[in-house]
Amino acid sequence: MEPIFNFGISQEDALTEYQALDIQQGDRLLCIASAGEIPLNLLAMQDIFIEAVDILPNQLYLSKIKLHAICALEPYEAAAFLGFLDTDPENRKKFFKKVSERMEPDEKHFWQENMFAIESGPIRVARFEKYIAKFNFIGLILLGKKKLLHLFELDTIEDQQDFFDRYLSRFLLKKIFKIVFHPKIYKKRGMASEALQHSGQRNIADFFYSRFRDFCSSTITRKNYYLQFTFFNKVLFPEALPEYLTEEGMTQIRKNYGRIIWRLVSYSEALEQSQKTTFNKFHLSNIGDWMSREEYADLLSLIKEKADPSSKILARYIHLNHEIPETLKKYYKLNEKLGEELIKKDRYPFYSLVPMDFNT
Repeated sequence: MEPIFNFGISQEDALTEYQALDIQQGDRLLCIASAGEIPLNLLAMQDIFIEAVDILPNQLYLSKIKLHAICALEPYEAAAFLGFLDTDPENRKKFFKKVSERMEPDEKHFWQENMFAIESGPIRVARFEKYIAKFNFIGLILLGKKKLLHLFELDTIEDQQDFFDRYLSRFLLKKIFKIVFHPKIYKKRGMASEALQHSGQRNIADFFYSRFRDFCSSTITRKNYYLQFTFFNKVLFPEALPEYLTEEGMTQIRKNYGRIIWRLVSYSEALEQSQKTTFNKFHLSNIGDWMSREEYADLLSLIKEKADPSSKILARYIHLNHEIPETLKKYYKLNEKLGEELIKKDRYPFYSLVPMDFNT
């Protein structure tokens, strides 16, 4: 059965986006919806206006059910319903009755047709999360579950890094990465092939392994929901839940519920249909990994035509750092130093960052 989502959790740390985009009250953000983490986390942190777009209707259904859960349930209920915490299928079905009361008919029909996703926890049935879940038990065996759990008891970055180097860095682990991220296996099973069009002959496994130490030790592990979910298919510590699932974040989102718009359009179409200066902040995600060089150049040209003066842009990439066309270089100023600083503290540091300042 083909997975109904590509991603259950957006692989971008909203704390990084918040700083890179210099999010301020009243900002107008155009972003990729993906699995909802960026728009929801940013809305949980600041009073801004957001248009979240995606070309895949199912990703929007997933993003929107997270918003409905925030508004209909208590924090731990919402976290368990979505799959961040464990609970039994019957509990999730009970939660769904409350959540579904907020849904449009098409949303309710989609989830009723895919009740297995509700029973499992929607974020757990996505392509990438299911793929990683097949291998995380091997990682636990190789690293040692007790040793890995001890990593979450350490209080400083320095202690975590020392512990990783002493006890968790293993030659066999690198071999596992070569299997998990071998292009012939990873393509289609772990990631849609369109996202790998720029990978070429590059050794993806070596790249991911090179960032793995940072993933395990460069942020306080007890607060990193990406790390916990990757190894255990759940969040171990409540303080690690995403910002939008904290009590404070949920209160903020409920207050600002009407400030977010979800649209089934491409990023370029959303820009074309917008009025000039509608947006002053642009979250591009890793859209460049999915686009040709010509398409990405056209997107930057479109942002130039539509952006509010003094806008900020953040792009991410794994496979291709698109060059800014010569004709646009005077409008876009790269902030490479900021990108290098922020990735050191990113909770999911497998993407490189490209912060840009725009000026007309």
